[in-house]
Amino acid sequence: MITRFICAGSLNADLTFPVERLPEEHEKLRCRKCVLNYGGSAANTAYWLARLNQSVRMLGCVGDDPFGTLAIAALAEAGTDTSLIQRTRRSLTGMAAIFATPGSKRMVTSGGANACFDPAEIDGRIFYPGAHLHVATSLHELALPLIRLAKERGATVSCDLDEGPTEEMIPRLDLIFMNQTELRRWTGSTDPREARKRLSPSSFLVVTQGARGAVALGPSGEYAHPAFPATEADRTGGGDAFDAGFLYGLAQGAAPETCLRFGLLLAAQVIASEGSRPRSVDAARVLRASLRTP
Repeated sequence: MITRFICAGSLNADLTFPVERLPEEHEKLRCRKCVLNYGGSAANTAYWLARLNQSVRMLGCVGDDPFGTLAIAALAEAGTDTSLIQRTRRSLTGMAAIFATPGSKRMVTSGGANACFDPAEIDGRIFYPGAHLHVATSLHELALPLIRLAKERGATVSCDLDEGPTEEMIPRLDLIFMNQTELRRWTGSTDPREARKRLSPSSFLVVTQGARGAVALGPSGEYAHPAFPATEADRTGGGDAFDAGFLYGLAQGAAPETCLRFGLLLAAQVIASEGSRPRSVDAARVLRASLRTP
């Protein structure tokens, strides 16, 4: 039973440009507005878990600048424990410029202070049987020490890594999240069954497949759930919300099919609005209502 989540990885300020198309070379494309939000994959998942009334703590690093202050405040307001977020004067808070078109997105990121996070400053006592570490970062050198520490102290571990887990991580992972693009980059194939063969026998692989929904493959079998209909306004943060919904189901002791349902439903709600954390989405109400829907 999971009693507390610990999310580790990126915290960013997201600058989103809603556009109908991407600009041509040398073109100054104008959009109707520009939206400043706070994101980062790990921070987004922590945010939605907090909105789902879960006990969650964030590990990461921001700059000693106004963006860092506001990124921390946005998580704290949702109910996330931000006491272990580190701050640095060596770099500015991570930034992401997002070009959101109907049905797609393009993103340019500057990791900034995310690379300054020091795992050595983390007291291992935050990990224990019943705690669950979720790591979402492109910086494997920061992820691996936390994964090792969490497993040594009896916690369970999941990850959502841009390039997939390293060979050293794989035996320590209970749950691996990927989308189809990441699966292809990691294995050269879009077949989740082939990817599952690379993992430890006890781990689960969860792959989101866009309009086809998502699948989960693990020691107890294979499970699938279709996607929910959604009018896509901005796909930013959809995968992070999926992770949160799935992990929430796991904490409730739900079956894999229900975990997939929770993840897909929350993701559909998020991508129907602009930004990775739309305030209009009442995550707890959405998932409660789904239990009453056949």
